[in-house]
Amino acid sequence: MALDQQTAAAEDQRVLDTARLAFARAGFEAVDLGLIADGAGMTVETLKNHYTDKKALFTAVLVSLEKAFDAHCREASAGLLGEPMELFLSGCRAALEFGGRRDFARIVMIEGPGVLGEAEWERIDHGLGLPTIRQGLRNMAPHAGEAAVRPMAVMIMGALNELILALARGEKGVAVDDSLAVLERLLRAWAAR
Repeated sequence: MALDQQTAAAEDQRVLDTARLAFARAGFEAVDLGLIADGAGMTVETLKNHYTDKKALFTAVLVSLEKAFDAHCREASAGLLGEPMELFLSGCRAALEFGGRRDFARIVMIEGPGVLGEAEWERIDHGLGLPTIRQGLRNMAPHAGEAAVRPMAVMIMGALNELILALARGEKGVAVDDSLAVLERLLRAWAAR
């Protein structure tokens, strides 16, 4: 990577980091582009050369968090030796733990659907998450066809998303270990059919 490209990439990362912290702390509506520009060490005009408006910047932050989330889940299950069920559950545990981060919970799960609209949020969220979940299910049940894998992947994605929200709200009776135990029972029954 050339020096100019490295400088541009570092500048962009500085903008995304500053915006992520601001959106996580204050929420989309309260964030001012001027404060983000100041925090990133640039003018608003320079910031707008990268991101046309606040929604475009928010979208970039959300996508970067989703990519980090997916990479974290893949890493948590990729390096382990064990049966596919253990690997899959390890990835699910990583999802729930990462989902507990304030920045992820607020930006991706709480504000994302409202700021981007349900359809666009789902396109991004499912575009990254569903392929990972489907692959884990295929590893667990290689005999299962796509007609069985696809609906189970959607159900697991929905369950994980709802668990992330419940954990972020601090709902009583919802805990990571208990939730994973229920998910394991469901998956073992599904994989055995």
